Amino acid sequence: MAYHILYCLPHIYGHSSDSGKDSHFYRVEFGEENFHIKYMCRKINREILKKNCQFIRAYANVQFKGMDGSFHLDDGDFTMLYMVTPTLTGSGHFEYDDGESVKKIDFVQNRLIWFPGSELPHRGMSPNTDSPRVTLSFKVNKEIS
Repeated sequence: MAYHILYCLPHIYGHSSDSGKDSHFYRVEFGEENFHIKYMCRKINREILKKNCQFIRAYANVQFKGMDGSFHLDDGDFTMLYMVTPTLTGSGHFEYDDGESVKKIDFVQNRLIWFPGSELPHRGMSPNTDSPRVTLSFKVNKEIS
C-alpha cells in the first residue's frame, strides 16, 4: 500500500488540516472505485467494526520532515486512521487534545486507530527522518441500515 500511494498515485501539495494555518503537506485522493480502499472499507466493516457503517470518503496524507499538522476537527461521526509506512521512533505521532492535556499515540506501521473526529481536536506530526509519514484517513458515519 505504501508503494502504491507514494509512487503510483498523484499527490496534491497544499493540503492543510486547518485551512487557517500555514502547515501544508501532500494529499492523495481516492475515487469511490479504488480497489484498495473498497477492500479496506469492507474489511473494517466486517472484521473490526462488525457493523455496516457508511464511509464518507478516504484519502492519504503524506507528510515529510517539517510538515506538522495542526489541531482540527473532522466531519463524520468518527475517523479511522491507518498508519501505512514503516514505524517511526520518536516522531510522527498522532496527537489529540482531551481537554486536559495533549496525548500522543506512536506511529506504528499497520496500526489502525479510530476516534470521534468531530469532537476530539487532533493532528498528525511529521517524521524526523527523510522517509515520509503516510496515513490513510477514513471519514465514517455510524451504522446504516
